[in-house]
Amino acid sequence: MLDGKKVSEELLIDIKKDISKLYYKLGLSVILVGDKKDSIFYVNSLKKYCERLNIKFFLKQFNKNISLNDLIKEIDILNNDDSIHGILIQSPLPLSLKKNEKEIFNSICPKKDIDGVNIYNAGKLFLNNDIQFIPCTALGCLELLDYYDINVEGLNVVVLGASNVIGLPLSILLLQRGATVTICHIKTKDVKSHTINADLLISCCGVAKLVENDWIKQDAIIIDVGINFLDNKLVGDVNFDSVKDKCKYITPVPGGVGPMTITMLFKQLII
Repeated sequence: MLDGKKVSEELLIDIKKDISKLYYKLGLSVILVGDKKDSIFYVNSLKKYCERLNIKFFLKQFNKNISLNDLIKEIDILNNDDSIHGILIQSPLPLSLKKNEKEIFNSICPKKDIDGVNIYNAGKLFLNNDIQFIPCTALGCLELLDYYDINVEGLNVVVLGASNVIGLPLSILLLQRGATVTICHIKTKDVKSHTINADLLISCCGVAKLVENDWIKQDAIIIDVGINFLDNKLVGDVNFDSVKDKCKYITPVPGGVGPMTITMLFKQLII
């Protein structure tokens, strides 16, 4: 089991020490547009961690019908607020704003962009040049692999999902580490034909229990990034019970990538 909860708790010990050395109180602002259940779940988790780490938490929640101009004005206020050191826009955005996602992300001050979604920080990542901020979920996956001494060099890696905040940056980071990466997305034909050959399968597509036993090969490594609610229960993109005896390593949901994402957020907030 790739126990993200255990690893994140160990990392948080050092993070808490680093925070205690600062001469001012850190401030994190989260922008939540709409009322998507899994987004609210994640934001509530963030708030609890902030209370635990003595970080000021500012939640800006808006109706899903907020206009693009009004949202950017709110982000600009946070950019110019010296008590705010990091800004996070909770993804995914509502469909009404999805087409403007790049403009919204680029409105965040690069120095406060702790999830690495601004074009300035994304460019550094993709060019592998003076990287400062990395999308937290992608970074959390790498930290989890490093903790368990899983070397991806030479592995066939399949990533399910090509979002700008998880799938795409994670694929680039794995490529930079010498992995051979295949990205599957909504228009991929016969996804199973790709996953069955994966040494490492990372699912971040947001489809509950999509990956079944016959989708993976024996001793595959599985990282399940999915956060889905099915029958009021939190589940991943992978049918855990179906694959757990066939794979070599697997992350649980909850308790896998989720805690790592949050921990990386605070690690980059300190930066």
